[in-house]
Amino acid sequence: MMATERSATIAGRCSVFAKTDMIHAQQRGYTPQEVLKGLCEAVARNFKGTIVKGKNIVPPVAFVGGVAANKGVVWAMREAFELGEGELTVPKAYAWMGALGAAVVEARGHGRRMELERFRAYRVHHDFPTAEPLSLENVVLLRDLVRPYELPDEGKVEAYLGIDIGSVSTNFALITPEGELIYEIYTRTRGRPVEVVAEGLREIEEKVGDRVEIMGVGTTGSGRELIGELVGADTINDEITAHKTGATFIAEKFLGEEVDTIFEIGGQDSKFISIQNGVVVDFTMNEACAAGTGSFLEEQAEKLGINIVDEFAQKALSSKSPIRLGERCTVFMERDLVSYLQKGARLEDLVAGLAYSVVHNYLNRVVRGRHIGDHIFFQGGTAYNDAVAAAFSKVLGKRIVVPPYNGVIGAIGMALLAKEKVEHTGKRTRFRGYRLDQVDYKVREFVCKGCPNRCVIKEFTIEGERTYWGDKCSERYRKRAKVERKPSLPDLVALRRELLFEGYEEGKGGSRGSVGIPRSMYTYDRFPFWNAFFRELGFSVVLSDETNREIIEEGIEASVAEPCFPIKVAHGHILALVRKGVDYIFQPNVINEETDHPEVQSHLCVWGQTLPFVAARSPLIAPHRDKLLSPTVHFREGRERVREELKDFGRSLGIPKKEVERAVDAAYEAQESFRRKLLEAGEEALRTLRERDELGIVLVGRPYNTNDRGVNMDLPGKLRKYYGVDVIPMDMLPLWGTDIRDINDNMFWNYGRKILQVAKLVGKHPNLHIIYISNFKCGPDSYIKHFVKEASGGKPFLSLQLDEHSNDAGVLTRCEAYLDSKGFLRWWTRRVA
Repeated sequence: MMATERSATIAGRCSVFAKTDMIHAQQRGYTPQEVLKGLCEAVARNFKGTIVKGKNIVPPVAFVGGVAANKGVVWAMREAFELGEGELTVPKAYAWMGALGAAVVEARGHGRRMELERFRAYRVHHDFPTAEPLSLENVVLLRDLVRPYELPDEGKVEAYLGIDIGSVSTNFALITPEGELIYEIYTRTRGRPVEVVAEGLREIEEKVGDRVEIMGVGTTGSGRELIGELVGADTINDEITAHKTGATFIAEKFLGEEVDTIFEIGGQDSKFISIQNGVVVDFTMNEACAAGTGSFLEEQAEKLGINIVDEFAQKALSSKSPIRLGERCTVFMERDLVSYLQKGARLEDLVAGLAYSVVHNYLNRVVRGRHIGDHIFFQGGTAYNDAVAAAFSKVLGKRIVVPPYNGVIGAIGMALLAKEKVEHTGKRTRFRGYRLDQVDYKVREFVCKGCPNRCVIKEFTIEGERTYWGDKCSERYRKRAKVERKPSLPDLVALRRELLFEGYEEGKGGSRGSVGIPRSMYTYDRFPFWNAFFRELGFSVVLSDETNREIIEEGIEASVAEPCFPIKVAHGHILALVRKGVDYIFQPNVINEETDHPEVQSHLCVWGQTLPFVAARSPLIAPHRDKLLSPTVHFREGRERVREELKDFGRSLGIPKKEVERAVDAAYEAQESFRRKLLEAGEEALRTLRERDELGIVLVGRPYNTNDRGVNMDLPGKLRKYYGVDVIPMDMLPLWGTDIRDINDNMFWNYGRKILQVAKLVGKHPNLHIIYISNFKCGPDSYIKHFVKEASGGKPFLSLQLDEHSNDAGVLTRCEAYLDSKGFLRWWTRRVA
């Protein structure tokens, strides 16, 4: 494994996040060796960042525990801590150190007698929380009632092929122009999407290749882009559109009714789709965590020693007392499962409890109170598990329909969409044929050095044509756009960035020395203020570089607690300024912001307020704490209060009061100019959208989530470049004075108030929709999000949770599905056509 030079970047915070990144890396062409190397590095990086937390490690070091058996992790630990083979060693008894230690303690007479009878009594304890037994009474299994299609004896049949390349399974559906299923394949992806697709195409060729003529091909799923290029797809669509298309067709064909609700649970993604008159009116997907999906059930079944296909449902349906396992984090549920097993729980009761857990997790974490209709389709690979369908019917008290071909409905939808696309364009299919081994293609990876971002670029060359993935900034390596349409508005996110840093000249001036400002957190809102303030005082201002992988990894390592991702990134920016050799590093203790509702507080989040003090205690930052400048500032209390607070701050630096007063005035003038220009740009943007009757996306969230390209994977830029979306930063809208007290009369969070004000404005504007960018572990956002739909008058919005993920595949899937559900892609495609 270590023979490979490159490695995939894997999130190490959580095993579920890591698995998601591993799957997306596979779908983008990384070899298993490169993915496993990345996983080992993630384990070592996570240990260094969350356990060691900057402490000094002095060799020799013993690496113990079961994971020490993994040579890849041993290598990664040595690399992470810069230790040689003789400095970090694995003892022979590495896996039994705890037991050996217990034996040593007992030998010294410090142990306690083991009373075997008490232990046995503990083992047979049976007082477990239980649920109702599962039943298929209200489940309709249509998959068992469909007759297979028979090809005519002579001649070729025109056919359309859909391929759904998922994390766990890859599915093929070959249909006639009338929608009859000629052939289907439901197989394991096995982490090798290209090989599996090649095998599937060969199987189709062997079984029916001489009897059909492929007229069009469509791809969907997490591997849709790579495989779409490789097979020559005529259309590449998101999973929501594919599943909706397939489900509505099958409901009409086999039931003569319209499906209004789709539950889809796959290997890594869960989807909820609400349909009215054949149109998606609301949808959602699991935001950041893949807990409670098909892969979770498979892993638990394997640990329980049962076959997920043949035994799981049988045992679950035979349970008389399913055990309630809850619907928390996968890691916690797994821990409870082990605990119940140790206490003597019956296997079938635990298996039935797992089925209930998946359902509760899905309803509480994905559906979250959205309207569930009465014509429910349960589809996806997990729908092969009758126990989960039974659990849905029990919990909801509704009829659950498991449609025919439930595992390949996304592929059927893509075949139908391919037919629609080919007929619409009148062009011949791009399909390259059944033999992928005869297609000349290669994948290479390199680092773009055009700017400090150092983007890792994947270059995919097929038949001499090149496609790129992974770029955040340059035009040269930009992935091909999904639509031909160009945005109607100028790049407002870039304009905001330009206005934010207007007047910044690194290193200029500096009679009093240099002040470094971390390019993180509230700098994305308040930089004009502090830049003008320090320049007026005679300091040169130095920003840290844009967020990049090095800054992120240093920030994770430096964090002494487990805050949200942006706080960790902020630690990395402080260290980046230390490396730049500035005289001071400015990280203020800002308590609150200006408010248009004086009777309500306007606090910044607690982590944001305490960042300077938390960061100063990091072992990596503490040696430089004498450089930190952290005045306490209350912007809500008005200019005079801020003036007095900054006079006190100036006094600590030996700066006269009069100079500070002039600097405060200059700072307010710069900040007001910045905000005025934002509103002018926003006013012009809204006028353009109204006049041209165009749709726009308002980017909602905290400024560091919506504007830091290293944190949000340049999602705003990708929306604009790939999909032609007009993106509007939320602070370009006229929020001041918008009353939200009817939604929440005590919204004391500053950005929470602004987010709800934006939602109200969007609700009144028919051409605007919301994409809400948050991050995992953001406490205020977890509360605020529940009010956004009400504030916008019921307008569905897309919520994205970002964390240490480095792969944008899952995020772009959700964006594409949302844009399609709101009519963006269909509207623009019609206009272009």
